[in-house]
Amino acid sequence: MNINTEKGKGRIWGSIYGALALRLGLVFAVYTLCRLIFYFYNKDLLGIDSWASFNQIMLGGLRFDASAIAYTNLLVIVLHLLPLRMRSSASYQRFTDWIYWLSNIPMLILNLGDVVYYRFSGRRTSLSVFEEFGNENPFNFVHFLWSYWGITLIGIVIVLIWVWLYRRTRPTQTVLVRSPWLYYAGSVALAAGSIALLIGAMRGGFLAATRPISPANASAYVDRAEQRAMVLNTPFMMIRLADKFVLPDYRFMDEQRARALFDPVRLRSDSTQYTGLMKGRNVVLIIWESMAREWVGALNRDIEGYEGYTPFIDSLLQHSYYFECGYAGGGKSIDAMPNLMASIPKPQSSFVLSPYSGNRISSVVEIARQAGYQTAFFHNAPNGSMGFDAMARQLGFEQYYGKTEFGDDSQYDGKWGIWDEPFLQFVCEKIGTLREPFFAGEFTTTSHEPYQLPAQYEDVFAHGPIPIHRCVRYTDYALKRFFERAKQMPWYKNTLFVITADHAVPGHLEEYKNSRGLFRIPMIFFDPSGQLVGRDSTTIVQQADLMPTLLDLLGLDAPVVAFGHNMLDSNADHWAMSTLDGAYQMVRGDYLLQFDGERVIALYNYKQDPHLQTDLQHSDSEALGELLPLMQSYLQQFSQRMREDKLQVKP
Repeated sequence: MNINTEKGKGRIWGSIYGALALRLGLVFAVYTLCRLIFYFYNKDLLGIDSWASFNQIMLGGLRFDASAIAYTNLLVIVLHLLPLRMRSSASYQRFTDWIYWLSNIPMLILNLGDVVYYRFSGRRTSLSVFEEFGNENPFNFVHFLWSYWGITLIGIVIVLIWVWLYRRTRPTQTVLVRSPWLYYAGSVALAAGSIALLIGAMRGGFLAATRPISPANASAYVDRAEQRAMVLNTPFMMIRLADKFVLPDYRFMDEQRARALFDPVRLRSDSTQYTGLMKGRNVVLIIWESMAREWVGALNRDIEGYEGYTPFIDSLLQHSYYFECGYAGGGKSIDAMPNLMASIPKPQSSFVLSPYSGNRISSVVEIARQAGYQTAFFHNAPNGSMGFDAMARQLGFEQYYGKTEFGDDSQYDGKWGIWDEPFLQFVCEKIGTLREPFFAGEFTTTSHEPYQLPAQYEDVFAHGPIPIHRCVRYTDYALKRFFERAKQMPWYKNTLFVITADHAVPGHLEEYKNSRGLFRIPMIFFDPSGQLVGRDSTTIVQQADLMPTLLDLLGLDAPVVAFGHNMLDSNADHWAMSTLDGAYQMVRGDYLLQFDGERVIALYNYKQDPHLQTDLQHSDSEALGELLPLMQSYLQQFSQRMREDKLQVKP
């Protein structure tokens, strides 16, 4: 074999295989840099308290990076390994360059995008985000480039340095082999070895017993569930979960024991002192976008000097029945409607994006409609946004009112929908046209990123420590105006108002910067007649509890499958389930349990350890022995009923 070597200035490696190694090494470096940026931008939420934990996460992340890089650079690798004599030629290398950048620049954008989006979702993004926002104008997201200009600038700098380094990896050796047999045999041998490495990287290991790694494997490198997002990377999540919406077939125990621990079948309304109290009354459910418990001053009286951002809600609570320990089940808007109105939570994938979205379901809306209620759903956004119109129809709403029905684009925020104040006035007007009794739902939009306000209110509502605060103040004011008008309506005193959130978002108070605080939301029942008034500071309630609660209050005895409890039933075993980046979280009593479907991640006594610093899974066997079987029973029955289309009670 004769080798001619052409040495160019500044070339740091000459062979085509050396060039491939260096180029993939640059990709690894960029992924690692993105992980560091993710940490510094979100370290207040991640709770990494030692160098040992930090190093473990960084090293563990390399395993997931290797898998993602192997998949996304497959064509790049093939182009370098093909036994072609022209591999080092200028034209071949230019083509390879284009494939390299097309394979990797989008991955950089995804990783940097999640640096920001994690603060809103609490998890790494998967392909479901494209389905969730599939009906939105893609230009609605362009503003991220300047709203978070610091991340944009970092991305540009990374690309410039990356391109400069990449140009110094161009192969400069031309290999001339007189014997074709030797050339192809050597190339095939190197290609075979490289392919073995490639397969091992994709699978996450080289042992025969190694299963392809999944997001659940990230738990092995973290002390707390919320840290999993730092171990993972966004391209990996999109690849691994692209076709993984099938729920696992959990079989933790026999069915009899599972039903003894938790039975989702309810044959009638729970019998409480409140049963039938609201029989024949109207219901108005207001789902407040990103309404975290943290924003409500009256729910945070234990924080000295904290007033919150919702003066109207604070005043309304004095005349309401409300729960201080409320939890959301997911971190996205699309998770809320099936959870609140059909008691279908989100143990893994969003119901509306899963293959189970066509399952037959029971909802409080449909049951009320069959009992004679007229039903209508309102959403400020353009019709079709996030598929809410389709979900509303599936839940049993007869009428849908969106931006189209509002009919005045001068009140459109240009991003997500009609401003909350004018749209809530529209809601009040249209509710007046419904036949009583009615069940109406409204989903607000203004407290959604990018947190803009109508021009006339730019200087009215003060800024808080984070941008969402002034939008919360505005929506609180919009609700005040809504109730001022509703009071003048004949249906007002015959109506039960329910105010809650679709999900929470991280704020600025340290008390909420943990995996428990990430899901805390208000749960408010306001009865203008004054029959339902009280404060519950101890009962743990969740979104999935709303359906059985309303069925009891309205005296509707339809048999249902519900993955929650009646909030007002003092004899029920109250707890809350949430999903945190692929892991499951249960809050019950004084404890919080995190479980990934295979192993326990952590157990905390959040009353004694509010910042969730001390893992008790190895020291409190009694608490673990109570919570783990309950969670497993719940997951087993949920997965089986979803997979087998058994979300309704058979006649």
